[in-house]
Amino acid sequence: MTAGSGYFSVVALSALGTGAAAPDFDAVAFDGRKISLSILRKEGPVVLVFLRGFS
Repeated sequence: MTAGSGYFSVVALSALGTGAAAPDFDAVAFDGRKISLSILRKEGPVVLVFLRGFS
């Protein structure tokens, strides 16, 4: 994909600014549990780490 494609435009428009709160989402943890960002926030600060190509 080239830098001029729509993919990069959508990513740039939807990126969060520094210090902005991430929108709520649900995901599946590595052990199969369903987790929600809003539930994790109730327990304290949350750090999100995205590992590209992790297996």
